[in-house]
Amino acid sequence: MTRCKHCKAKGELINGRCPYCGIEADKSSADLTKAEKKTRFHAHSIRIVALVHIFAAAVLLFQMPEFPAPAVIAVLVVINFALAYGLLRFSLIAYRAAVVYYFMIGMVNVVSIQRGPEHLGALLLALLALYLVGNGRSKAIFERRPAEEI
Repeated sequence: MTRCKHCKAKGELINGRCPYCGIEADKSSADLTKAEKKTRFHAHSIRIVALVHIFAAAVLLFQMPEFPAPAVIAVLVVINFALAYGLLRFSLIAYRAAVVYYFMIGMVNVVSIQRGPEHLGALLLALLALYLVGNGRSKAIFERRPAEEI
């Protein structure tokens, strides 16, 4: 297995192309087409969202003793770690779960917006994560479609 230098995913090359992003393995960054650059950007964005999930799970894990219902926080920690693992592997199931999770977080914060400004920040963060993971290029990466088809 080799690691793609564009999307940083491990996988066997198919006809000299990465199975995830569809970019040729030996192509330099300067030689990428506009579509391939967008695909690379969205692949990196998915990885950043996965790292945010790991960070959120770690923060929740360390704050667990302060919450009145630690079992609920434990479930959120498990969900965040599972989403991060799936997103880092560009799993289609993780993509679908992440989109549902972001919609749920967004709806909770829309309903709770009158309780304080932190809900506005969480709503904006959910919308940003939904865009980065849920757009057409990112979906093509999860579905293993090449960049030229988009």
